[in-house]
Amino acid sequence: MILVAFVKHLLWPVTFSAECSKHFHRLYHNTRDCSTPAYYKRCARLLTRLAVSPLCMQP
Repeated sequence: MILVAFVKHLLWPVTFSAECSKHFHRLYHNTRDCSTPAYYKRCARLLTRLAVSPLCMQP
C-alpha cells in the first residue's frame, strides 16, 4: 500500500514504546481511514497525532 510507504518514510526508524506501538497497530489495521484510499490523508493525520502524543513521547 502507498500509505505504508508514506508512514515508514515519516516515522521509521523511530522506535515507540510498547503501549504506543500497540495503539499504532490498532489504529492502522482496524480503521476505515487507513484501509480506504479516499481516507489516507485522514489516516496520516491520525498517525501523526499519535506520534506526537504524550503516550508516544515516553521513553
